[in-house]
Amino acid sequence: MARKPLSVLIVDDEPLARSRLRALCERTGLFGDVELANGGLQAVEKVRQRQPDILLLDVDMPEFSGLRVAEFCHGLARVPEIIFTTAHSRYAVQAFRLEATDYLLKPVKESLLREAVERAIAHLALSGDDHGPDIAPRLWVQDGAGALQLIVSDIEWVEAERDYMRLYLPGRSYLVHQSMRSLESQLPDDLFVRVHRSTIVRRDCIAQVRRKGRKRYILLRDGSQLPIGPRYADRITATAQTGRLGGSETVIE
Repeated sequence: MARKPLSVLIVDDEPLARSRLRALCERTGLFGDVELANGGLQAVEKVRQRQPDILLLDVDMPEFSGLRVAEFCHGLARVPEIIFTTAHSRYAVQAFRLEATDYLLKPVKESLLREAVERAIAHLALSGDDHGPDIAPRLWVQDGAGALQLIVSDIEWVEAERDYMRLYLPGRSYLVHQSMRSLESQLPDDLFVRVHRSTIVRRDCIAQVRRKGRKRYILLRDGSQLPIGPRYADRITATAQTGRLGGSETVIE
């Protein structure tokens, strides 16, 4: 079966740079869709909506840098191949820490862009990417001035905090700028369960499902108590009775 044409998102705050990169992409003949974003914030929205295969990403942009865009992408279920295009060499180490496919200095040469894109295509082929959804075994979070990779199965529970999600791990927690729906799509169903509109819990961390009158909540193995939302109550209770919550049981007080 033939692979669908590759899609690319060009991200740069300079109109001339966007136009030049678009012309280079069209000359390579390697892409189907070529999208443009005028900065990091618009790039994040287009990545969510379009799920491009490849990002051509400027680094030094106001408000939301290319490095922050890359960190955001590493929290998605399907991570695009990222090729940084910048006038500055000083960000190269950070870029490759974020597993960039390549780092091209402006003005970008067509031959180097073609090589980088072909390398990205090879990475996509090795990953078995069929342009469909996938479950990420890891999440990237901001840690001080850099980014840190978390193993998904180390997360014990997740709680919404306004526009952020707080990930709780043993002895520490991290904030990620992501919606609950987006994060839930990246957590395997066999490991995690939604117990509230603002809470997701790893199944084997649940010791008991408790009910007191009309209120229900879960007791974690570390002693934490988390409420069960009304729309999730019946499902959580039924799931506990089947033993799919890490051996937990329902206790009526």
